[in-house]
Amino acid sequence: AWLSLNFPFFTIRRLQDYLQGNPLWIQYVKVPLVTLGYEGSYDVFVKAHGGGLSGQAQAISLGIARALLKVSASHRSPLKSEGLLTRDSRIVERKKPGLKKARKAPQFSKR
Repeated sequence: AWLSLNFPFFTIRRLQDYLQGNPLWIQYVKVPLVTLGYEGSYDVFVKAHGGGLSGQAQAISLGIARALLKVSASHRSPLKSEGLLTRDSRIVERKKPGLKKARKAPQFSKR
């Protein structure tokens, strides 16, 4: 995530278009800026690839929080207390050989 302070920035995709206008995801993306009172002070440029829109919203929020942390180390305490600096480490379990999915086994036939 890149932050620019009060810089006129031309954007190709607005946040509402990108997150399909879902107010929950849009609100989640803005949480780091709202927590520090910087809503409207920074223009944000982010590229998110892969995953669903919910995962991308969480990734964008984490990126913005980390960028704000680089602006000033004093931002660490409020961001950490809101849980905005913690990465969700859950990943998809791999498919095992002989199984249909990660844990789903084929139907058992006794005879």
